[in-house]
Amino acid sequence: MCEIKTEFRIIMLLVVTILLSVVSVHAGGNLDPAFGEQGVVVTDFGIDDDEALALAVQADGKILLAGFSTNSVVKDVAVARYHQDGKLDTSFQTTGYTTFNVGGGNAMARAIVVQEDGRIVIAGTADNGANAASSAVFLARLNENGALDPAFGTGGILVLPLDDKSGVAYDLQLTLDGDILVAGTAGGSNGQQAMIARVKQDGKRDTTFGTDGVVLLDREYETAAHSLVVQSDNTILIAGYSKPEEVAGLSLVRLQADGAIDESFGVKGEVRITDTEGEAILYDMAAQADGRLVVVGTYDNSEYREIILGRFLTNGQLDNSFGTAGIVRSDLGYDSVGYGVAVQNDGAIVVTGYSQTMKGKDIILLRYGVEQSAAEGSSAGATETATETTGAPADTDLVASFANTAVTSQTETAGEGSTPSAATDVTTTAAAADAAIATFIADAVSLYDDVGRALAVLPDGRVLAAGYSSNGDDNDFVLLQYSVAAMSALAESTALAAGGVSSTYYHISTTPIFDIGRNNAMSGGAIAKVADSSEITVPTVTTRGVCYGTARHPVYRPADTTDTTDTADSTDPVILPATTNDSSFNYKTVLYGQTSDGSGVGTFGSNIVEITPNTRYYVRAYAVLSDETVIYGNELSFETSDACFIATAAYGSVLDAHVVVLRNFRDRYLRGNALGQAFIDRYYRFSPKIAEVIERNAVLKQVVRVGLWPWVAFSYLMLEFAVWVKITLLLLAALVGGAAVYSFKSNAKARNTL
Repeated sequence: MCEIKTEFRIIMLLVVTILLSVVSVHAGGNLDPAFGEQGVVVTDFGIDDDEALALAVQADGKILLAGFSTNSVVKDVAVARYHQDGKLDTSFQTTGYTTFNVGGGNAMARAIVVQEDGRIVIAGTADNGANAASSAVFLARLNENGALDPAFGTGGILVLPLDDKSGVAYDLQLTLDGDILVAGTAGGSNGQQAMIARVKQDGKRDTTFGTDGVVLLDREYETAAHSLVVQSDNTILIAGYSKPEEVAGLSLVRLQADGAIDESFGVKGEVRITDTEGEAILYDMAAQADGRLVVVGTYDNSEYREIILGRFLTNGQLDNSFGTAGIVRSDLGYDSVGYGVAVQNDGAIVVTGYSQTMKGKDIILLRYGVEQSAAEGSSAGATETATETTGAPADTDLVASFANTAVTSQTETAGEGSTPSAATDVTTTAAAADAAIATFIADAVSLYDDVGRALAVLPDGRVLAAGYSSNGDDNDFVLLQYSVAAMSALAESTALAAGGVSSTYYHISTTPIFDIGRNNAMSGGAIAKVADSSEITVPTVTTRGVCYGTARHPVYRPADTTDTTDTADSTDPVILPATTNDSSFNYKTVLYGQTSDGSGVGTFGSNIVEITPNTRYYVRAYAVLSDETVIYGNELSFETSDACFIATAAYGSVLDAHVVVLRNFRDRYLRGNALGQAFIDRYYRFSPKIAEVIERNAVLKQVVRVGLWPWVAFSYLMLEFAVWVKITLLLLAALVGGAAVYSFKSNAKARNTL
């Protein structure tokens, strides 16, 4: 009998162990915990990729996403509607989402708007009949219940005639009188050209606009329209790019209400901003309350892409009160793209997109404050000066170098229990005295690629961002809601930003922390000489990097070591190399460390690895000078994600429904007592390496999923059923388990007797 009890205890221990193979990524004050699952909603339409490319908010607060869903053969248009709490709205086609095809081939929605009567208009692109190599632009209208509106076009769909030219739709807006404008590209005599079309509310083309309802900007060079804005005087602005030379540049074009080019705007109706060194493209545009226009896109600095933000006056001139000559570059240190922009009620500008990280792409939200930076001087490493455009006539081709407009951005990645005041722990670095200050939040929804494509600002200050998240097998719709507290924290960080530290000889700033994982992050710095005279000897920078630690104001240590403490057994510090490996499942308490990233002035990147999950770190750039003095940049802080173990590795995302059930069981039944927490600490020691193997092996993932199924069912039982049901089923399970063990032991004993 004693042996049976022992075996039963072992079984129960294994139950608890597998239930612990789960972890949460905390919203940490950034995402709204009252929305979806910790601020995130993931929608999977089927077996292949689903991506949201557009976002709109109805007057009643319901949220619409549009994009595509792949049915294993072709892409279909996909539209989903959510309640304000993130739950799917089942009054919308009973499931909360709808899919349909246009033309029989691939089709996707790229833009969405809501009419005053509640009907929904989407614009998209579909394969052009049997010719899959070309595409057509279409409009579709849905009734409030999600069904196609037969009163619009043909069966709810209108395909625009583009004279057999291949076309792509990118944006959609309503005119002041309710008509529909769609912007995109179409083939022209000189390659791809910006296109804009106007359609009446009944789905018929407006023949008074352009040629049969379509305007093609047929220039002698390639152009594209990615975004459009209707101004208060009914003029129309389109933003994208133009390519008169080898390198594409930012482009803004204005049309009259009838589609005629507004020749009083720029050169032949166009304002171009180009740089001979790097390609620049605009993806989105928004109008401020005063009519000024904010644009966002990307700039290629020859190493990677940066997010670029610009602001224009209503006459097309760059707004010199914004950034440097109207332009702000946000150099996050890694490939980054801004896809969506919006203006908050306080005038601050928010941007979403993505930045490349070691493990994939992460959704980012940037806030550009209206405050002016206190920093002085120019960006380290800048070699060119932006063209001054004050007073530049509207009929000149504005050419600006982007080399001196870079602004590094401040990071706030609050952890569980953080408050908005935590933002005071981080400061920003700015490239120039008049550079707009930027702060940002990075969110890794999954272990793979996460990309933000569109965003919207809610009246109370919350911000929605939509795009897609990968689970390792396919992409799914993703919708994030940033809390009012998070936006307030970013605003406070902006106001407190000081912009690096100047010493006698050098100005040094810390690059924002990015690619924050369970035990890794990336940062860096910028060093610029502020004293250079033949009368003094300026010491050189012999070593540079970042130092980090769990205490404020980390310092450079000549011996390149990292102090760690084993959380489970040891009370004495254990000294390990600062960069032993890049394991994603480290669980040592790393107290401090540093990187070494070359020498000399300029910008540099730093890879911080082998740090502790679920821990706040403070980071400063440092430089060791030839006179043996050490100087430091501004201090930033970040918090690593909680560890991610077996169940998350198997299912690919902490937001997977199975993982959510297991996580909730852990948090409710194990974290609240000393024994459960002690077991969690023990578990953290032996499961990480297993999770590493599972994460890399597709077959193992499937095997582990099957093995976890009983424990998911058990967790669901404990979380969702009444107490008497739990007790009854647990007793039954114990009896069955005990009987099985007893039978096994009896059979074994009988075999031994024989």
